[in-house]
Amino acid sequence: MLDDFTKASAADANTDTDAQRAHDAIVWRAYVARHDAAALAGLFRNAILTLAAPHYDAAQRAAWAAVADDLDAFDARLARGVTLVADHAGEPVAFGQLFPRDHVEMLYVAPGWTRRGLASALIARFEALARAARASTLDTDASALARPVFERAGFSLVAEEIVRRGSVSLPRFHLCKPLGAASFSG
Repeated sequence: MLDDFTKASAADANTDTDAQRAHDAIVWRAYVARHDAAALAGLFRNAILTLAAPHYDAAQRAAWAAVADDLDAFDARLARGVTLVADHAGEPVAFGQLFPRDHVEMLYVAPGWTRRGLASALIARFEALARAARASTLDTDASALARPVFERAGFSLVAEEIVRRGSVSLPRFHLCKPLGAASFSG
């Protein structure tokens, strides 16, 4: 089933002569341990330091981005569960991770690639994988930046939380989406 989510979609495979469409083609693939870590660590840092600026101060962003400083540990973290990468012209432009089978652990898009549906596409892929694994819910601990993307995908706020990175506090939001007939709404 993972292969279904790393192959190009039918629309991606369509041989359109439009040069812009070819330029914007995204290739979905699985994470390659020990090969992708450095590029994804850079994407991770750039996304946090740039895109999260309206929501988190410089100290918060630096503490959060420092998670990728230990490249071996970051690689080991990415190798858990299912990590999907969106490539354009051989370079990663987004990635996300489902770990365990019912939790979106990571979701990051490169600063120049926002507002193109990549985060939503990753969430949809992870939801399909969670459903295939018979998970009853899909949850995440989202940043203030990612929260609206998850809410548009049908996730609901469960709790606001504070996490510590060294001496720095970062707000995050625990969100959940029921995958069966159950609903969290009243």
